[in-house]
Amino acid sequence: MNKTILISILIALTFSFLLFYTFHEFFPPQKASDIKDHPFFAENKNSDSEKILLLGGSGAAQLNSTMINQLLNKNYENHVFYNLAYNADTPKQRYKSVNETGMLKPKLVLYGITYFDLNGFFWINKSKNIQPLPTIELNPAKLFSSHDDAFLEINPKETTLNFIRESFGDTDLFPKKVNRFQLENSPFSFFDEYQTIIANDNDLKKISSEHVKNMVKQNEVIKKEQVGYLKEIIRMLQNNDTEVIIFVFPQQKYFLDLVPEDDKAIFYASLEEIKSEFNVKIYDLSD
Repeated sequence: MNKTILISILIALTFSFLLFYTFHEFFPPQKASDIKDHPFFAENKNSDSEKILLLGGSGAAQLNSTMINQLLNKNYENHVFYNLAYNADTPKQRYKSVNETGMLKPKLVLYGITYFDLNGFFWINKSKNIQPLPTIELNPAKLFSSHDDAFLEINPKETTLNFIRESFGDTDLFPKKVNRFQLENSPFSFFDEYQTIIANDNDLKKISSEHVKNMVKQNEVIKKEQVGYLKEIIRMLQNNDTEVIIFVFPQQKYFLDLVPEDDKAIFYASLEEIKSEFNVKIYDLSD
């Protein structure tokens, strides 16, 4: 009797796990980098306007696309500016949508970059040791997932909520956040009210050297991979007659003062390598 109950429980658990992971594949949590199929590209692909695009992460996303576009239109007719930045962007993430970006036939692409872009947000994944040989894991999730993105983690709550949003998106079940807004010409980024509050000097001084060290660490293996993707992005854009300009984001002085010299040297050496290979202009606005 007990054996029958145990077998029944195991069968039920196995079925539940298989059902969930299959369910997860169809309704995975939405990531900021999932822009490849965004309607923005199809809607603007055939526009006759001369397009200037901004790529990058959260630092670029915070630039006021509405104001920039207005200033651009005052001086140049038939030009339009789009801020295509999104949070936690890296060259590896951005490469997934480079074909769609190229189809817009931009005249100029501005690529904002900083230490995080070339270290692939190393501090988030530093606990995962890079092995010379693959590690074999008996992980059911790996059997059903084709994703190799370190930022994607199985989350039952997010998966279920995403299914409900997809199924009932046209109803009032999920009203828009009152304090959340999106700037015109910035299709992939949103702002919450707290992001509009400027930190005071005392709070900025509280940043620790260990925190900065972890954030800017230029792991050689990851850096090489990210630089490789960045080069491919530049190559593909230049092949479509698009000019590419790279600029280094401004950073707060207390942060910059704590960046280790070794990591700073590796970061700027990578930029010089790109500048030499592709003859792109690089502007350092970090300080």
